[in-house]
Amino acid sequence: MSANPLVFQVPFDESDGEGIVFFGNYFRLAHRALEQWLPTIGIPWDEWFKNKDWGVPLRHVEADYLRPLRPGDYFEAKILVVNIGESSIHFAYEFVDKKGEVLAKLKTSHVFVSRAAQEMKKLKIPDDVRSRLGAHTQKPLGS
Repeated sequence: MSANPLVFQVPFDESDGEGIVFFGNYFRLAHRALEQWLPTIGIPWDEWFKNKDWGVPLRHVEADYLRPLRPGDYFEAKILVVNIGESSIHFAYEFVDKKGEVLAKLKTSHVFVSRAAQEMKKLKIPDDVRSRLGAHTQKPLGS
């Protein structure tokens, strides 16, 4: 976990007709949290998202929606590295309200790929990146 909590307010345009966050937008919120969290563990934004040699696209996502998030609500995004494979990284996210109640749990799996000639071939995770991520490996949230 980062030393500072990642606290967000739900923007108005993230909700659906029922006035709750649209299910797919939870992943947009998770991605925003990941963008802010990576630099706190020593991986600069440009290194992860604009790396000239490799990219880290999503290959799997899942979510459990436990309580509704609504526009204007504040929540804390907690992020953990739950598994690091040869070429993949698995994150768990927990969105928690100010009372400490879990609103949603998400998981994302990413694969490291080569950017050379747009070939998108799997790559071994670079050792320096692996060590920075590995320092934050924990059991999945809620286990």
